[in-house]
Amino acid sequence: MKILQIIGSLAPRYGGPSVACPAMCRELLRRGHEVSIYTTDVDGRGHLKPQAPIAGVLTDVPVQMFPGWTFPPEYKFSPALAQALKKNVARFDVAHIYSMFIFSATAGAQACREEGVPYLLHPHGTLDPFLRQRHRARKLLYTMLVERRNFARATALLFNSEEERRLASSAWGLGFCSHDASHRRIEAVVPVGVEADWFHELSAETRQEYRRTFPGTLGKRLVTFFGRLNFKKGLDILVPAFARVAAARPDVHLVLAGPDGEGYGEKVRGWLKDAGLIDRATFTGALQGDQRVAALQESEVFMLTSYSENFGQAVAEAMACGIPVLVSDRVNLWPEVEQAGAGYVVRCEAEAAAEALARLLDDPAQSRRMGRAGKQLAREKFPWSVVGGQMECLYEEILRSSAGGSSPGSSPNKRC
Repeated sequence: MKILQIIGSLAPRYGGPSVACPAMCRELLRRGHEVSIYTTDVDGRGHLKPQAPIAGVLTDVPVQMFPGWTFPPEYKFSPALAQALKKNVARFDVAHIYSMFIFSATAGAQACREEGVPYLLHPHGTLDPFLRQRHRARKLLYTMLVERRNFARATALLFNSEEERRLASSAWGLGFCSHDASHRRIEAVVPVGVEADWFHELSAETRQEYRRTFPGTLGKRLVTFFGRLNFKKGLDILVPAFARVAAARPDVHLVLAGPDGEGYGEKVRGWLKDAGLIDRATFTGALQGDQRVAALQESEVFMLTSYSENFGQAVAEAMACGIPVLVSDRVNLWPEVEQAGAGYVVRCEAEAAAEALARLLDDPAQSRRMGRAGKQLAREKFPWSVVGGQMECLYEEILRSSAGGSSPGSSPNKRC
């Protein structure tokens, strides 16, 4: 198959799709498909250099990076991308369009419709109720003018968790319950994959080198947040929860590992200073290579109290590392965590998070059992070799459907 991936940006600051898209392309290449990425050079208020965000990762995948700018903020407007899509999209068998309420998705869907190319629309969390309330009036208007058509004519919709699909189904104006017989679409649930690196145990020296790089962690029991420092990540819950637990446990240290491209880290530092805990927290910034894995493998607990996560890729990575996870019930991987016994699921409340964190720290044997259960879950469901096979089958189903060879319908994880 010739597969086109259309994504707003590959800049690491955007996390989520910007990380998953390159990884999936590598797996599709391994399976013998032709894959290309069309994207913009937008990186916050700046611009990426060609190939800069993917050097050494996608050396075999053609990446077309078009000039763009953030107008309005986060929209990643790029007339050059739209022109290239109109000119070239017909060369592909199927297009995979990331996100909604964004220029690249709108331009991609329009070009696909005009050229008769089937497309997969991948909301990637943008239909979560928490995020729908952000800039609500703007999104309602955009839904009426643009997204309703993009959504209605998509050959398939892709969600990364069953919980994401359930929450998205209440989105206004998109016709989830439409019974239009002239255009029935596929709805699929496929998780985000986990790189093989996360499953491999690092050497003691490599892990100790991580600690030496961040001296505040030496000799401490580490509670780690891994991800972007961002308004939706529930850090206003995590910090007070950690403060309650740390008051009686002087050997516990908080690690906040991830980029801060929006200046949100200053708010977090302020909360830690107010709690008298700034010296008991380490901000690592974005980590690379083995240090990413070491950050989790050296931790006793992974903690993510987000208000919205369509999947929770960092949760899957933490489970692959064999450590227990503490997540909110807004991290859409929570049903799998709970069912597997891989950690604790709590409400988005500091008190509930503090109680669960204390239980994990005070019962090492139970924490180890949870870590093993999470690793088993990750090995079974989240390797890219598994997820890539599911995506391959989904693309094939899209082609059969667009050719009239099958009846579209609900297509959750089990494929082929």
